[in-house]
Amino acid sequence: MSMTSLDARTKSHAFAQMRSESPSALFTVSMHFLLIYLSIYGLISIYVDNIVIRSLKDVGMVFISIFSLARVYRHQVSFLNPFLFIMGSIVVLGALNVLLGSSVVTLIYGIKITFLPLVMLFTGMLIAQYDGIYAFARTNLIIFVMLIAGWLIQYSLGIEKLISMGFVYGVNIKNYLEGVPRLSSITYSPDGYAYALLMTGIIAERTRTAVNHRSFRIVIQLLTISFLLLSTIRSALLLWFVYQVAMFFLHIRKYSKKNTLILGVTFMLLPAAVFFGGKMLQSKNLLSSSSLLDRLQSWGSNLTSPFTMNGMIGNGIGSVGAASRRTHMIGLNSSNFAVDNQYFSLYEQTGWIGIIYFIAFFMWIVVSLVKRMDKRPDSNSLRMPQVGLALGVGVAAASLTTNVLELFPANVLFWMFIGMALNQYREAEDIPYKAGELK
Repeated sequence: MSMTSLDARTKSHAFAQMRSESPSALFTVSMHFLLIYLSIYGLISIYVDNIVIRSLKDVGMVFISIFSLARVYRHQVSFLNPFLFIMGSIVVLGALNVLLGSSVVTLIYGIKITFLPLVMLFTGMLIAQYDGIYAFARTNLIIFVMLIAGWLIQYSLGIEKLISMGFVYGVNIKNYLEGVPRLSSITYSPDGYAYALLMTGIIAERTRTAVNHRSFRIVIQLLTISFLLLSTIRSALLLWFVYQVAMFFLHIRKYSKKNTLILGVTFMLLPAAVFFGGKMLQSKNLLSSSSLLDRLQSWGSNLTSPFTMNGMIGNGIGSVGAASRRTHMIGLNSSNFAVDNQYFSLYEQTGWIGIIYFIAFFMWIVVSLVKRMDKRPDSNSLRMPQVGLALGVGVAAASLTTNVLELFPANVLFWMFIGMALNQYREAEDIPYKAGELK
């Protein structure tokens, strides 16, 4: 038997095995329906304060992530074992305060706000494992359009009309400097809108049409940055800018005459871009530093000392950030401390020991993404590992002034995309065979 025939039979067997393991149509429909529901949940929650409605999204995410983990685990063991160990250690560390009298309800809220979106990474892996990236991107494009349409409708109505409709000033809607409106669109808050717009816009660039037609991709990019500027959420603008810079350097990282020319032209145009960009941002007061100075003062007076027991193991998952704000709203004794810094938020919840675990956690993801990037050709049009790395760098930058990983639904979309970028495509020789099978 020739080697060509043997390879063909091997690949045929691999393809048949993958098809037999493919998720059902029910799972696929449920996953896309869940994405749409997550995107409009914030708008629903403004009018409906019902525990069943609030729990639907969480139950759906739990079941889908568990199902996904069961499907991808055997093919991703080398990545998932360290991943699950580190994540489990962080959760255990953050739950220790329950033994010291902390509220179990606070712990539950903290886990569902920060860690439940994280495990949707498994769903992203499953989507990529069975070539569902284009469909996922298409759903994000739909959400992207809904976000823009919702913002335009709210802008036409005005803040006074929205307040009369049940929106809360300072929560769902607000004014920035000089009366510029900050609107929530179909999400719960203006910050949630900006980050959801940013994340769906980046993912929508992975639709088949956008990948094959550069003009369509440019339209998505222009819409994204235009409405981000209108949102006036500066940390989201910072994330988008850092993401674009990281993608640029990942694109030209290998030497060629074309890349050298691109780099030279970019540095020649950079001074003009900085000058005119700075003028535009200044005109909208987006370079104001007063908010950052207020946060520096808040951090200095509220952060736990690292030389105490709580500084070592934290105050417990959910003790600060979005979870503490929510538990305060429902009447529990809570610190109600937003933090507005993802690093300090993680420190407050899990201490400096937890920070060490988180560093190991994110470094494991970065190393895995770099390995995936090096194994795939630069000609790959989706460039998922590169986008995942650039997004990670952007999130790291934006986390300096915002709890990015607690912003719903952008955090769910972020982790799902990272899961897709992490998926290890199997070659025929990597697939386990049963006794007696051709190998």
